[in-house]
Amino acid sequence: MKRIIKRILIIIGIILLIIIGLIAYAVVKDLKQEEILKKEVVILTSKDLLKDNFNIEIKTTGEYAYVEKTIKKYYKDLSNNVKELNSFMDSDDLVNIITVDNLQSDRNGFIKSRKTLSDAKDKVVGSMNNISKLCDEETIKNLLDKEKVSSYTIDFYNKLMYTKEDLKELKEIKEDIQKTADSFNKFLDKIEEMLNMLDRNNDDWLIKDGQLFFTTNELVDEYNRLYKELTTMAEEDFTTVSNKKSEGSSI
Repeated sequence: MKRIIKRILIIIGIILLIIIGLIAYAVVKDLKQEEILKKEVVILTSKDLLKDNFNIEIKTTGEYAYVEKTIKKYYKDLSNNVKELNSFMDSDDLVNIITVDNLQSDRNGFIKSRKTLSDAKDKVVGSMNNISKLCDEETIKNLLDKEKVSSYTIDFYNKLMYTKEDLKELKEIKEDIQKTADSFNKFLDKIEEMLNMLDRNNDDWLIKDGQLFFTTNELVDEYNRLYKELTTMAEEDFTTVSNKKSEGSSI
């Protein structure tokens, strides 16, 4: 009987060792996964949203892979919207609106130019809304599907993404983008104001030898004032706006 009990105890001991070994292996494996994910997040947060590429190559496994994919997709979406917003501001179509060639070809109501302005505003508003949503605390908090991961993994995710520093930085990004978008819309409004001025005085200007001429000095002054305001806004708020100039002259 003692031998049987001894054997049973040995078997139980072996089983316990196996269980402990498996648990230890799982813990070590999880810790390695966490370290990999932490490094990936550090890399992501050090990138430039406007210039860098945000790929979604997954380097972890299991629940961590789901978390990694979610975080990388989030940064990729944020970067894509920031890049789209910048592309609208860097559009040659906008810069070309006030060139003499475009003013001449589109002078009957500036229909094409007005549509370009309207489309740019719509796209900027769309990108701004997307960025604002992505920078919202609740959006970040609810990126994970809670049914797909354990409470431990959710806590780990929150430590990675839902820190005071991260939320502060996202708030600053949101505010900076909003300021840029507001400045851009004012820039578009100023272009439209110039088009309205030219449209309202359509019979009092012409283009000759690549220059814009007006019939009165008052119109020259008004146009040059609008143009100066426009170029000042461009120089102060946008580095992508062309330096093309087209000062008006009196006939």
